Amino acid sequence: MARILLACVLVLGLAFAASAQEQPKAGGVLKAAMIGEPPSLDLHTTTAVIVQQITWHVYETLYTYDKGYNAIPMLAEGHTVGDNGRTYTFKLRRGVKFHNGKELTSADVVASLVRWGKLATSGKAVWRNVEGVEAKDPYTVAMYLKDPSGALLLGLSRPNNGAVVYPKEVIDAAGDGPLTQYIGTGPFRFVEHKPDRHVKVARFKDYVARAEAPIGYGGKRTAWVDEILFIPVPDVAVRLAGVETGEYHYAQQIKPDQYDRVKGLPGVVAGIIKPAGWSTAVLNHKQGLMTDKRLRQAFQAALDMEPIMAAGFGNKAFYRVDPSLMHLEQPLWHSKAGGELYNQKNPGRAQKLLKEAGYSGQPVRWITTKEYEWMYKNALVARQQLDAVGFKIDLQVVDWATLVQRRNKPELWDVFSTGITFNPEPAFNTGVQCNWPGWWCLDDKERWLDSLTRENDPKRRKAMWEKVQLLFYEDAGRIKFGDFFTLEVTRKELRGFQSTPEMAFWNVWLATKR
Repeated sequence: MARILLACVLVLGLAFAASAQEQPKAGGVLKAAMIGEPPSLDLHTTTAVIVQQITWHVYETLYTYDKGYNAIPMLAEGHTVGDNGRTYTFKLRRGVKFHNGKELTSADVVASLVRWGKLATSGKAVWRNVEGVEAKDPYTVAMYLKDPSGALLLGLSRPNNGAVVYPKEVIDAAGDGPLTQYIGTGPFRFVEHKPDRHVKVARFKDYVARAEAPIGYGGKRTAWVDEILFIPVPDVAVRLAGVETGEYHYAQQIKPDQYDRVKGLPGVVAGIIKPAGWSTAVLNHKQGLMTDKRLRQAFQAALDMEPIMAAGFGNKAFYRVDPSLMHLEQPLWHSKAGGELYNQKNPGRAQKLLKEAGYSGQPVRWITTKEYEWMYKNALVARQQLDAVGFKIDLQVVDWATLVQRRNKPELWDVFSTGITFNPEPAFNTGVQCNWPGWWCLDDKERWLDSLTRENDPKRRKAMWEKVQLLFYEDAGRIKFGDFFTLEVTRKELRGFQSTPEMAFWNVWLATKR
């Protein structure tokens, strides 16, 4: 596996680091103020980040990331590779318990990997190169590949829309539909979901942790708090005020223009996640106006990204205008390929393309949300620029859960707002996947992605990825606005927490229990 070296994956800002002398304390209820409601609690079926942030406390994967974003075992004990790189044999850890008391076995892993490959955006990308998977014995799973892969283990490590393992009987009961039981092997077990109130998880007393010291997202995970309440708080001002008063221990997605003030608040710690992702307008390639390449190119040509990003993030320290689909902090993958088509600020070209396409003012339905306020503000400024060249943008504002549900129905929209979150492996970058809403399924791009998945040589992989990025801009696959970094805040009594791209509340504790 090619090791992904990141120059500066994380900027921790002022995230609290507990002193070496302080010992963790068990107990208390951790209250996390989230941007809104999760659209699902079934991680196989959605790329919505809020679902991962909540549920990966409950579910686990065969592999996870270390601090350098390399793949390391989690539910797996390890693996061997045979048949010239085409067979991966995974040994499972023994004695791992599901929250229903049943021991994890290979039957659960096989059923979960098959379902993940069928339903998940990342799973479908991995399974393009998979011939099959089978249980060799209760603790051994074999995965058979069509060709050797330079990306398989990172695909299995990915938390977002990840290859989490559910009990086989839960998968069987769900059939082709959504799960009705949320059972995993993680340090916390699901208790209840009360819409508009909370998702509650509690410490799993029979959790079987790894023996190694914590490293990145791997190693030993300990649930120190008794419970976590993930509370939907759509108003960003209310989230921040709640941490100030001590009502919440954590709040996400705080306005960057509040950073200087937050740094001076007593009892509050500010954390910057850098990089967090890139902001995008996703165009509908399956149905409607945006199936016309000339309209997509006109959309792309019209935009001036600096005022769009400034409107969304305010403080210059929280965004940058850059064409690369992988971040500056990822030097092995960062590229300017296709960059001349990014940030064109060319209304004349946009108008020419609109005329060529025969566009006559049909409404372009753009769904966005204020729960991620930067998405709404990015869309608001982009709409002004697009209207100025002759587009007629119908901006529809909904809650995040509704947006995530609606984007799966191509007849309902032409554009939607979202962010493509940080990912160490470009082959599984959500922003370029055919099977994700938007359905950008260009044949040449698919061939290069397939080749990227199979290739092991780092230089060849970089060249393949640059082909994908070039096509992204030439075909106007999606519209990248710019990179963003996010601000989150915690109470000082929340110990051991770090601001990272993947929010995690294992190995954290409350110095003062509430």
